[in-house]
Amino acid sequence: MVTIKDIARQAGVAQGTVSNVLNGKGNVSSEKIKRVMDAANQLGYAPNERAALLRKGLSNSLAVVMPDSPARQYQDFYSAFKSYARLKGFSVTRQLTNENAPGSEGEALMEARSLLVKGIACLSVVAGTSYEEPVYKSTSFDTEEPELLFVERRPSFPTDFIGFDYRDAGRRMAENARSQGFEHICLLTGNLSHSNESDFYHSFLEAMEGSGCQVTHIQTDFFRRYQNIMQIFSQPMPQAFYISNYGFAEGVKDICLTFYDPGQHPEIYTVSPVFTMPENDFIKYEMDYRLLGKKAAEHLIRKTKQGARNAVKTIFLEGSGFRNWHSNIIIPKSSCSLNVITLDSPEAYIMQNFTRLYTKMSGIPVNICIYSYDEIYEAFNSLNAGSGFDILRLDVTWLSWFADKLLMPLTEIDPDIGSGLDAFLTGVPEHYSRIHGQIYALPSTPSAQLLYYRKDLFESPIYKRMYFEQHKNELKPPETFEEFNRIAAFFTKSIHPSSPVDYGATLTLGSTGVAGTEFMARLFSRQDNLYDSRNEIHLDSAACQRSLEELLELRQYTSPSYCNWWVDTARNFASGNFAMSVLYSNFASDLLAQNSNVVGNIGYTMMPGANPIIGGGSLGIFRYSHHPREALSFIKWMCSEPISSAAALLGSTSPCKKTYENYEVVNNFPWINLAERCFPLARGRRTPEHELTPFDERKYLSILGMAIKNSYSNICTPKEALKNAQELFEKHFRWKF
Repeated sequence: MVTIKDIARQAGVAQGTVSNVLNGKGNVSSEKIKRVMDAANQLGYAPNERAALLRKGLSNSLAVVMPDSPARQYQDFYSAFKSYARLKGFSVTRQLTNENAPGSEGEALMEARSLLVKGIACLSVVAGTSYEEPVYKSTSFDTEEPELLFVERRPSFPTDFIGFDYRDAGRRMAENARSQGFEHICLLTGNLSHSNESDFYHSFLEAMEGSGCQVTHIQTDFFRRYQNIMQIFSQPMPQAFYISNYGFAEGVKDICLTFYDPGQHPEIYTVSPVFTMPENDFIKYEMDYRLLGKKAAEHLIRKTKQGARNAVKTIFLEGSGFRNWHSNIIIPKSSCSLNVITLDSPEAYIMQNFTRLYTKMSGIPVNICIYSYDEIYEAFNSLNAGSGFDILRLDVTWLSWFADKLLMPLTEIDPDIGSGLDAFLTGVPEHYSRIHGQIYALPSTPSAQLLYYRKDLFESPIYKRMYFEQHKNELKPPETFEEFNRIAAFFTKSIHPSSPVDYGATLTLGSTGVAGTEFMARLFSRQDNLYDSRNEIHLDSAACQRSLEELLELRQYTSPSYCNWWVDTARNFASGNFAMSVLYSNFASDLLAQNSNVVGNIGYTMMPGANPIIGGGSLGIFRYSHHPREALSFIKWMCSEPISSAAALLGSTSPCKKTYENYEVVNNFPWINLAERCFPLARGRRTPEHELTPFDERKYLSILGMAIKNSYSNICTPKEALKNAQELFEKHFRWKF
């Protein structure tokens, strides 16, 4: 085994220096850090984590004890538990148990305790059964040992517990069976010694009393599910199965598909983990196991920080219930189709795919017409009564300009449309729906500019030390654009040959409109809104000039071929050759593409100045649509849960609060929770709130972008470019309010 002494000899440094480097301590030069790390890699050194924990005492870690099963609910629980714990600075280990070997639970608990964890979440296989007492007598927990939280199945002794309300689930499933008027159904559950199965079973039967429906009960487990389920098929076929576990439902489906014709298949209703994507095999009463994982981790972390054991706590979570993929869909009285015009973006193609599902459910064909950024603006200016469109996807910054010209107020179709805005993220309806109090659109894909960075570079002890030696400051995500440029220079190989990447940052300057957003990101780090304290807009102000100078300075630290559009920006950063990137969150899914070189090393933070520019868009109804009622049905469907969460999982963004509680989405795109915080923070107004005149964003960006491109190409100085921009602005706009 490689020792510190071996590394010290190889690196030619003292053993204390090696210890400091490996433990992240001490004032060690970048040159020595590099020698130690190179020596450790050459010798194949692997740190002994167990020994490190013993040296430090009780570790900042938690454990999950759970069945060794492919069941989706267990995987959902563990991934969300681990994600939340890591976010709070805790590591997580997992010990697996065998449901056919009850003693394995005691062994798993002993293993978790040996790792000196602070808390254990246990999805028990023995809780409530005859095996419980011998297992927990041999692994008794006293006040000196980790906090213990039982999950889903309650033991017979008093201890902390968190789980779903299975009594409510059983009652609601039975109410569904009664409403269907079934005469014969099969109730399929797991071991009734387990509290969740018992609660579900008894509540279901209580609710079915007096219904006249014959209920045949089968009890099974994961290993014997097929032979136990086959019992029911030796009797008259039930009209439906009501099942307490999604894994059992899959067993019923497999048997039906294998042995019976499609016309003989009974309906299958099952308790299920939440499915973000549409799935049609079963009718599901959903329970959010990702939320359960997050709540379990949250509870354990809170208990460990309290320092002393408090009274036993029992927590029941409500199930998500029968989520409705058909909500807001209407069936037209006569044949019609809907035509949508939208910007070329990742969500446009996602919407295109989802229209197939909408058409299948409603019978209404939906045609998606996709335009580039420049084309769509011209298309909007050319629309008239004969254009044939029903739904317009408007960029959030264009809503003010086009709303009154092109859109039908949604209250004219649905006077109660405002009551549904509470389902959207805080701050979103104000930007994406309302113009001077009138609701013209629903938010579809709200996004915000975030700063993405190579986490491995920013956390590298070598580069952190090198940066400190050069600038006497800590290497961390920048809070100002002055810091941004300094870090970009540090990671540009032509300036610092030791940089591991060629360029410090990406730059997106394609069209004049796109170029303008790079400038405004810098301007809004200095001032809240486009106008100043006197309600005047001065594009040639000192703040504007310094913002443009910072943008132009970045030429030295980025690729000579700047990015034309945000898709290019995402792909460039994903190449791994850039240290930082300013990118809208709705384009960030490309950072996880199959050929990405930054997966696992993506850091993200608020934009410098904490006044992020918002992007994305809304869906509104063209004032000349022949099918406004059907168009609003589609918009409501597309902008609501669970559709918006499914679209977000595919790489779009969502306006709905519930999406940001969906740990499948959050685990895939962890930066969306940061994007959620941006909408209430975003100021960046173009005109004061009392100003009723629409603001022509596209014209403004064209003027500004021309100034940026002219100065970027050295045709004129920043001061000259902005002076000319101000003159053009005053010619076309009111600049005093």
